[in-house]
Amino acid sequence: MKNIYLLDTNILSQVTRPEPNANLLANLELHTGTCCISSITWYELQNGISLLPQSHKKDKLSSFLNDYVQPSFPVIPYDIHAASINADITSRLLPLGKPTPILDTQIASIAIANNLILVTNNIRDFEIFRELFNLMLEDWTE
Repeated sequence: MKNIYLLDTNILSQVTRPEPNANLLANLELHTGTCCISSITWYELQNGISLLPQSHKKDKLSSFLNDYVQPSFPVIPYDIHAASINADITSRLLPLGKPTPILDTQIASIAIANNLILVTNNIRDFEIFRELFNLMLEDWTE
């Protein structure tokens, strides 16, 4: 199957909660085989785990990352096409006085470059990319 959905970092983080959002879990099941993550999300997940002190929680999250996330979701790289889109976004938003966080901009650029729907529960953080750059967004937690 072709990748259609790019999962934001906060979506995968929610799966690890003691009581994950039921709508999110149902959507992940429904869209099995059509989801991927960005190399930026992979970085954010790895970095978050690396920063934790050694503990059972760290071991559990590391297992989740390596045993579930890595084999289940292809990682889409931040490549030259995404970098070019990112440069366009930044060059258009900065003069408007609307800088955006670099990691969010990179994730949005990867979604736009690969014609993917970004799944996030932080719609507000990505709204400017939808309005000005045609980023497709969905929130599977609602």
